[in-house]
Amino acid sequence: MRPLDRRSFLHNTAALAGAIAAMPPSGARAERPEDAPDGGKPAGPNEVLRVAVVGVRGRGNDHIQGFTHLKDEARVTAICDIDENVAASRKKYLEEQNGSAPKYYQDIRKLLEDKDIDIISVATTNHWHALATIWAVQAGKDVYVEKPVSHNVTEGRRMVEAARKYKKIVQTGTQCRSSKGLRDAVEFIRSGKLGQVYMAKGLCYKPRGSIGHKPDGPVPAGVDYNVWLGPAPERPFNANRFHYNWHWFWDYGNGDLGNQGIHQMDLARWGLGKQEFPKSVLASGGRFGYKDDGETPNTLSVSFEFDDCELQFEVRGLPTNDELKVKVGDIFYGTEGILAMTSYESWQVYFGDKLEKGPSGRGGGDHYLNFLKAVRARDHKILNADIEQGHLSSAYCHLGNIAYRLGRKLHINPSTESFVSDPEADAMLTREYRKPFVVPEKV
Repeated sequence: MRPLDRRSFLHNTAALAGAIAAMPPSGARAERPEDAPDGGKPAGPNEVLRVAVVGVRGRGNDHIQGFTHLKDEARVTAICDIDENVAASRKKYLEEQNGSAPKYYQDIRKLLEDKDIDIISVATTNHWHALATIWAVQAGKDVYVEKPVSHNVTEGRRMVEAARKYKKIVQTGTQCRSSKGLRDAVEFIRSGKLGQVYMAKGLCYKPRGSIGHKPDGPVPAGVDYNVWLGPAPERPFNANRFHYNWHWFWDYGNGDLGNQGIHQMDLARWGLGKQEFPKSVLASGGRFGYKDDGETPNTLSVSFEFDDCELQFEVRGLPTNDELKVKVGDIFYGTEGILAMTSYESWQVYFGDKLEKGPSGRGGGDHYLNFLKAVRARDHKILNADIEQGHLSSAYCHLGNIAYRLGRKLHINPSTESFVSDPEADAMLTREYRKPFVVPEKV
């Protein structure tokens, strides 16, 4: 997914303008003293926040660039990655940007002992998100964690509990929440001008070709495979389960529903105003068109039921048509019209049976700056994507995957975030963790 246009956002987002107005002028930030005797003390209002990025190959590289772009507010002073080969180029980039090389850690547990770090930015494999976040807040760090925030449903709730217990700021990496265009779109939906919104549909029509077949083999030099596996079961190394392709294996990823799709799931739930689990979920699909090592579906249809509306979601990884010029986005259906979110920052309304064009808009945003504002204010309510929102949207993706894997409609108790009289489904709300990489039941 391409990063949002941060520079244009500085000119078109009123909320951000307010944030900047509350900050000292550019260049006014002071570095924290290297020899500070209280290295674990939170940075003061005029100090540059020190960031460590964990997992720097894919999304983590965007984290590095996103925080580096905000030089007066934050600095990436440490990176952590199980692959020394990936870390080398990131270290070089940061040395060129900052004038000094960042600290490098291969094991996150060693990083968390560094009291000179204010923020941990997590862009690891999905199965590491919860444990990295919980360990980080327990170590006194604020956290920016990629989507989906969890690998299973119960992890997400424990992440929320940890953030609140330790009074830490935890932002979810659903950066569409900071897009001016999409914030305006949600405001339009809430205005009632579409009439009663009876359905939202999330679309993830993103081409996904076969990953083929690869045999197990030796662990590449410079890779700490034990730490990479972390909470997942012990298995031989396989290049097809490693960089990026891990998304298509249940032990580490959540398929495209929990990869690209989490962005659109979040927007659908946000637009509908749902702050709780649905009443039921039903899913069907498969891995069609080719045979390879992948486990997750490349074609999936999910339906969530509420008392007053429905949320539908579709994953299509094979050649397909668009819908209202949308292939990756959301469509909201109201009794008076339809609103289509056609990209990560734009939207278009259509009225009546003839779908006559109505209002439209667009505008980017800076999710990292929103996070830093909340960190400085020590107020999670400032966040555009607080961990609670991340948990709910991630959980919807997990519920859809559970329904797909079990092959039947599942009834849900929203108040307990569990299934109704269904021990088999409840067992899939969590996982068995490989010691010592255990997400605690109580934080």
